[in-house]
Amino acid sequence: MNFNEYFKFESEVIPIKLITQLTEKVLDDLYSSNDETLQFNVFFILLNEYHYLKKEKAKEELAHVCYLLSYYLFIPLTPPHLEELALAYAEEALNYSENSKYAEWIEEVKRGN
Repeated sequence: MNFNEYFKFESEVIPIKLITQLTEKVLDDLYSSNDETLQFNVFFILLNEYHYLKKEKAKEELAHVCYLLSYYLFIPLTPPHLEELALAYAEEALNYSENSKYAEWIEEVKRGN
């Protein structure tokens, strides 16, 4: 999958209306089809989006990005301390939106990988 289909370095943020189009499958595909630098860039772009949405008070979209950050850390990226980081973002997702998917994800993260 082409990184530039979803992310562009020249744009500051992903438009709020498009953020929910990012899915676990998109993140998995981006991870598996790009080099290590772009794999890490996906995380930092999501992190930038997190801060932007927090300022915009876009709670549903922010919850979705928190979930995606948690998922990306926990499943494809797997950095050091992934359990603690993934759990923190998962809990934050549930804090912004009481979505059962987020609650189930928290339990999965707690079980470990």
